[in-house]
Amino acid sequence: MLYLIGLGLDSGDLPIKAVELLRKADSILYEGYTASITQEYINEIAVLAGKEPKKISRTDLEDHVKSTVSMAKEDTIAILFPGDPLVATTHHIIIEEAKSQEVKVSIIHASSIFTAAIGESGLDIYKFGPTATIPRVSEKYKPTSFVNVIKKNLENKQHTLVLFDVTEEKGVSIGASEAIPTLLEAGKGTVSRDTKAVFMADIGRKEERIAYAPLKEIAELSKNGKIRSACLVIPSEMSFAEKRAVESHSTSST
Repeated sequence: MLYLIGLGLDSGDLPIKAVELLRKADSILYEGYTASITQEYINEIAVLAGKEPKKISRTDLEDHVKSTVSMAKEDTIAILFPGDPLVATTHHIIIEEAKSQEVKVSIIHASSIFTAAIGESGLDIYKFGPTATIPRVSEKYKPTSFVNVIKKNLENKQHTLVLFDVTEEKGVSIGASEAIPTLLEAGKGTVSRDTKAVFMADIGRKEERIAYAPLKEIAELSKNGKIRSACLVIPSEMSFAEKRAVESHSTSST
């Protein structure tokens, strides 16, 4: 049996019905490359489950997915995911592989940054287009295709959720001080330093921070290095109610 269990956004978000399943599981695995999971949260889970979760890599769930799933043929395996198990489309590979191996799969859902960030932004979820991700760039790697998503959404009068790439080694997203320059460089003609967006840091955690400000100001908001996850919402045309909600996060009013 294979259980795919969501951990939500922060320590304490583990669904109640997942606890008993973890206690019965023969092995508990967890991934931390799609979003960050603190060691404190893992320690809490170990106490609740009575066994230590083992960290696995992207390779284990993609390139070696067959061997990972095959463990659930004889044993009960629980795999823990930040947020909701099925929001990252990569994880559908696991379900497809389980079906091919005739391994039963059960999904335990939890809160996700997709719904949490959109909801807390104050913008209408039905007016969002596809999501974009700002990558970590280097001298040899400078993709710009993510800007096409933002541009298309703006043309269609749709808002855009913009995620910041996660560093698998550290389990945290790049900061605004790195992401915003990348966005501005790649997005010339689509966004500018004066484009206003909703910056969200550590949503769902006690340290969460939300600010509606020009991109040039947002670039300064995560230089302290204490933010674990961050994203942006770039609004398109807003209704009166949306404007009022978004402007409640304005840096000029705090």
